[in-house]
Amino acid sequence: MVNLLSDCIAANGETAKNYVFPPERRPPTSGKVDIPIIDLQEENSTKHILNAIQDFGVFQVINHGVSKDIISEAMKVFKEVFELPPEEKSKINMKEDINQFCRIYSSSYNFDSEKIHYWRDVLKHHCSPLEECINFWPQKPEKYREKVGTYVTALKDLGSRILGFISQGIGLEKEYFANELSEDNNLIVNHYPPCPNPSLTLGLTKHSDPNLITILQAVPLHVPGLELFKDGQWLSVSTVPDAFVVFVGNQLQVVSNGELKAGVHRVRNASEARTSAAFFINPSNECIVEPAKELVQAENNPPLYKAFKYEDFFKVYTGQEGDRHTILEDFGFKIKP
Repeated sequence: MVNLLSDCIAANGETAKNYVFPPERRPPTSGKVDIPIIDLQEENSTKHILNAIQDFGVFQVINHGVSKDIISEAMKVFKEVFELPPEEKSKINMKEDINQFCRIYSSSYNFDSEKIHYWRDVLKHHCSPLEECINFWPQKPEKYREKVGTYVTALKDLGSRILGFISQGIGLEKEYFANELSEDNNLIVNHYPPCPNPSLTLGLTKHSDPNLITILQAVPLHVPGLELFKDGQWLSVSTVPDAFVVFVGNQLQVVSNGELKAGVHRVRNASEARTSAAFFINPSNECIVEPAKELVQAENNPPLYKAFKYEDFFKVYTGQEGDRHTILEDFGFKIKP
């Protein structure tokens, strides 16, 4: 039986000690920030995306081509899957293997060893190749696989378009990322149950994403949660309806040779439930990630990062408990001057 936070929240309003983060790991929120809104149908989309990344490490896109029906139907079944009886949710875990096609769990893969748990439940889908992985996804709610498969296909196409804008913006060919740098995709649905003491917990601690880019959707919009670390302070992120939030990840920072910075963020809890869907565009495990050779040929722009296998980086990333935003530098992937 899967033990999920949403199935066993105490009714007395207390928060268990192993969900309470020390004050230094949950500094207060200083204000709000409106991250740039990029209209993908405008002529200057590439310029606006690059400016947004360099200022924030994140942006939101509208007129992105993914229909409201596809978004709403997917977000509806995501919410419903966490409302299933525990015995139904347990069927999702075919085996205790973090590499299985679909898995549901609480907090993180390191639940048994971590000292403090995140206030969240997680449903992770492997999506590559989709025609194989989809057969292991939940069969309930009704038409889950059909609706989520349509959603994933749409986000994969959107991700390719966004990476095309970015690659051209930094001086690479439009199809630069149409290879093993972006051939592995995961969909992670985070459900943050109502929290009795949201000032004491975290849905996710300070981190930057390990991949190329992440495409994020969350509901409901009126429930706060996503926060950006900018200029030494935490700022609550405001988003617009039907937009996708796009985060730059560590691998895009490497490929761009540091020109693009990964967005550092966290998730705070609230007294109301909130559900988010994050689509990760990743390199394949065997992919060798390094600064693009086209960007480091000049003598005044030497490579800042060593070449490394993505699988090796990801093992370091997932094995790190706590803040993960400095892993590129802390674990020797950055070339010291």
